[in-house]
Amino acid sequence: MSNNIIYAVIFFVIMSGFYCIGYYFNHKTPKPKGCENLKESCDGCKITSCMNHPVHDMEGENKDA
Repeated sequence: MSNNIIYAVIFFVIMSGFYCIGYYFNHKTPKPKGCENLKESCDGCKITSCMNHPVHDMEGENKDA
């Protein structure tokens, strides 16, 4: 039973390492030309979880609308 715990911990460490390395390289990659400022051209769609959506720019107004 203790071998299973050790394998689970090793697997978790390896998967966490892959995630950290992937996050680092994704953050280091420059944005493609033409995609530097997407907020200017965003009119909004039904995906309100997108950080470019204009609903995130509203301050003091009802954001659930």
